[in-house]
Amino acid sequence: MNRRLATAALSLLLLAATAATAAPAAVAEPAPAAPVTAPEPAAPAGDFGPVGVRGTGNTVLSAGFQGFEGDPVRISVDARATTNTDPRGTTGHFHVRHVHTDGWLVADFEGDITCLAVGGREAIATGVVTKGEAPWFPGLELIGQKVSLSVEDDGRRGDRMGWVWGALGQPVSDCQGTVPFIRTTSGDFSVRS
Repeated sequence: MNRRLATAALSLLLLAATAATAAPAAVAEPAPAAPVTAPEPAAPAGDFGPVGVRGTGNTVLSAGFQGFEGDPVRISVDARATTNTDPRGTTGHFHVRHVHTDGWLVADFEGDITCLAVGGREAIATGVVTKGEAPWFPGLELIGQKVSLSVEDDGRRGDRMGWVWGALGQPVSDCQGTVPFIRTTSGDFSVRS
């Protein structure tokens, strides 16, 4: 009996201690009011400040690009954004050149970057073609078409890049793209986040 009584008493003591710490504090007289000032505006969640991607990457297309395997492709991009969350602060330029193995030009186009998203060492820059030609594809309209360029800055091990071309019927939305799927053979991209 004594053991049960001791356990019950201990339980009551713990319950009383818990209730005492949870009880509201005694009401004290209010402190004098501090002067009211406007709070500092909070930075939006995920607003990481200026971001950018800059550089040139060269690659040779693999067998997965049927009819173009072995073709050299060069992509240059220079894009900046005032924040990582507001595409309205994005500026920049891109240039793409694709030549067939026989030396004939497949496509050469450039344009303005309209949206940039950066995460760690990866960046996606989307833009609109303002000038270019694609003699390999007669009748293909490039001007005004959207493109998406993706980059992974892998340092000295060689970078990766990827792309989506709106001119070939692939949908391109602002700041959306594919993973950087092909390793560069030369050149260097620098991603700042």
